Amino acid sequence: MKQGTKQGIKKLSFPAKVAIAVVVLFCIVEIISFRIEYSDQKAQQADIQEKIDYYSERVDELENRLDAPFDDEYIISVAKEKLNYCLPEEIIFYNDLEQ
Repeated sequence: MKQGTKQGIKKLSFPAKVAIAVVVLFCIVEIISFRIEYSDQKAQQADIQEKIDYYSERVDELENRLDAPFDDEYIISVAKEKLNYCLPEEIIFYNDLEQ
């Protein structure tokens, strides 16, 4: 059975052998390029998934802040965070030295 295939290959003309070699080479190049593109897209997918996770956590945090009751504790936290206010008995120290 192997002799039949060897004889079939030997019977092929030189242009036919070159054409087969070109097709095989083209397939190899395409497989390699698809693998590279696949790995690039996997890396991009991982980056996008990381961003999705970050923003999902951020949305949950903001929803929790919206659901928080509008009481004195909330007003004090907003005044401290957004307006940089402090309570009369508080002393705030700022450190602008580089480490």
